[in-house]
Amino acid sequence: MLKVVQLSILIPFIFMVGCSGISKYDDNEAAAIVKGQEITVGDLRFLYPDDTALEYLDSAIEVELIKQEVKEMDLDISNNLNDEKNRDEFEKLPPKNTKDESGKQIRKFAETQAEKLDMTPEDFQSEYAKRINERNAYINTYLEEKLGDEEADINDENWIEEFGEKYNNLLEKLVDENEDEIEVLID
Repeated sequence: MLKVVQLSILIPFIFMVGCSGISKYDDNEAAAIVKGQEITVGDLRFLYPDDTALEYLDSAIEVELIKQEVKEMDLDISNNLNDEKNRDEFEKLPPKNTKDESGKQIRKFAETQAEKLDMTPEDFQSEYAKRINERNAYINTYLEEKLGDEEADINDENWIEEFGEKYNNLLEKLVDENEDEIEVLID
């Protein structure tokens, strides 16, 4: 099985482009339509801070295309969903007094997002983890289908570079093949 879960979490950062703030739009407003499926401003605001959310619109479009491709190919994502133990761990919000820097960042992000979304930080983290888990499962399932079942060596810089190039090429091709069915509605 392709072991790229760690990389799939980082992939959205590869595709960033500069844009303006998102808070001027209504959460129910469509940011883009991808083959008939809306990506709303609220979808972006949930996953990202308002000051950077629009920077991830291209990535959200790519993930939506991947999701639709996986469904059209009738592929099962269940093998790429985190198992119950890992899912439960990811859904837990680190304690307020955590000494772990990563835990502090996760907690701060959850608290900020929860406040703007009128949720508790714990509820936000749980929902966020579910969405990221599903998103990663679609990406990993797609990659396994398109790139095969190769073993990942995330410590090998050459492998990371080659994988990134293959992934970028796949996405570029997917976007190009569907460009007539992608409509970006905000900028």
